[in-house]
Amino acid sequence: MVIIPRRRTANAAAGLVAIAFVSSCSGTGITGSPAGANSSPPPQAPPQVRANPDHVKKLTAVLDNMTKNYPQYAESSPGPQDIVDYNIGDLWKKGIDGTGTTIALVEGWDDPQINDVIKEFDQEYGLPDPEIQTIYPSGNGHLPAQCPPGMVALGSYGSCEAWHNELELDVKAAHLIAPYAKILITATPADSEITDDAASQVAPPEMMQALEYIGRNHLADAISISDGTGESTYSYGKAEITAQDPGLLSAAAAGIPVMVATGDCGAVQNLAVANVQCGNTTKTPDTAAWDDSPWVTAVGGSVPNLDTSGRRLGADPLWARGKFSEGAGYSAVYPRPAYQDRVGSLTRSVPDITMDAQDGTSEAAPMFAGVLALAAQLNHGSVGPINKVLYEVMGPRATPAGIVDVVTGNNSVPAEPVAVPGFSAGTGFDVASGWGTIDASRFVPELVGAIRGHNGPDSLQRQAADALARLQHSITLTANGGSTYLLAAGFLPQHPVELDVDGKHVTTLTANILGSVSYAVDPALLKLPRGAHTLTLKSMLLTATANFPTG
Repeated sequence: MVIIPRRRTANAAAGLVAIAFVSSCSGTGITGSPAGANSSPPPQAPPQVRANPDHVKKLTAVLDNMTKNYPQYAESSPGPQDIVDYNIGDLWKKGIDGTGTTIALVEGWDDPQINDVIKEFDQEYGLPDPEIQTIYPSGNGHLPAQCPPGMVALGSYGSCEAWHNELELDVKAAHLIAPYAKILITATPADSEITDDAASQVAPPEMMQALEYIGRNHLADAISISDGTGESTYSYGKAEITAQDPGLLSAAAAGIPVMVATGDCGAVQNLAVANVQCGNTTKTPDTAAWDDSPWVTAVGGSVPNLDTSGRRLGADPLWARGKFSEGAGYSAVYPRPAYQDRVGSLTRSVPDITMDAQDGTSEAAPMFAGVLALAAQLNHGSVGPINKVLYEVMGPRATPAGIVDVVTGNNSVPAEPVAVPGFSAGTGFDVASGWGTIDASRFVPELVGAIRGHNGPDSLQRQAADALARLQHSITLTANGGSTYLLAAGFLPQHPVELDVDGKHVTTLTANILGSVSYAVDPALLKLPRGAHTLTLKSMLLTATANFPTG
């Protein structure tokens, strides 16, 4: 979770619009990559969107208000500076405003006052009030009567009370960019199943359960998570982190892109036992789950570079303020995904892209989710996980594809409490900023065209579906005498795993510290008839099945 001291925000023509397709393939390539090395199919022209004249009229008035009163709004974030910096207004005027889309925000608690807070935000600029719905995918469909003790101990870093501010920021950031998108809040506190370790109080696996629910029911067009905790803070290490893959894979396989903030402590990560953001950190470089996942678009932080009149002063720099700066670095858990092969990283590097992070990268992630909601409207459906297209098509094309380079700043940690060298932004792709940031007026239609040109069997969505299917059928069965021995992995360490045979409960196992379970199925003891049978292992995040015969 990202809670830092921040500023509080002060309280055309209709018809069928075709977005022009930019066909130029020139632009800055990846450093060290030969021109024309990308043999991917060319982007397709994006479809058309029917503009709602009332929406266009409303948002044109918003833009006029923001322009006329820009000096008084100049320090507000999220605010008009984001609309100007990312050229969002050009899309609004063409009817691309999030209509018909849903942005899911995964939160650690709910906020009963959220509608009132957003109404006040909207009144300031003249924005339309969004439809906001809150659901509770874990914990039997409702919040516990009291905040879990482990979350309470996190204080301003991640307690249930602190989540109110986080939730409000997330909704404002997403809604500002896609003002007519529906906002779906999923409130998912820790410990709905068992009392977990400290890392899982900060980044509850229940949030991955929420992703499975959203994906299974196709509830959103984009998902944003402003949360995560350092890879090195998990009690059971890699096994505990990768056991949460089914949530991310479920969303990706359902065609829903997931954005995750990269953190606010620079090259290090907050320790799970801290109770204030960046007040107690790792002493060595670290990246965080879940932004480290290859199935996620990791969103780092930059800052709009505009003067108090809204005029551009230069390229946006990386976000850094005092001890705070955007997270960036290399994963110690996930290998380099194939789409990053051309940028030469040793393992998965983050971020992939940056957005405004003046209130932390938890502002940047939902803001980019808003951008992908605009793309979903233009696409007439979610664009799916975008990283393959981002790295193979959009990034190399650079400016014509709406990619705006971030070339200054770094995320090194200052001397207190310990100096840790970070990464510097430079020309083209770099670890510090990924591909940089965006000009949404170009990026959105170009992304839709690129996604439509890469819907083949090697799309990231299909890769995710295949990876999820492998997990769901990963049980190893060995016949020995009259019994069948099972061995399975990929479960949350120390969590319960229910064993069923032919739909009937047999026993409850507990995954070991490596996330594995084993059991000997005795057909005689279970009184199984001769023939084929189905064995099912069901846990919080993973349900695996296998068939076996009895003779």
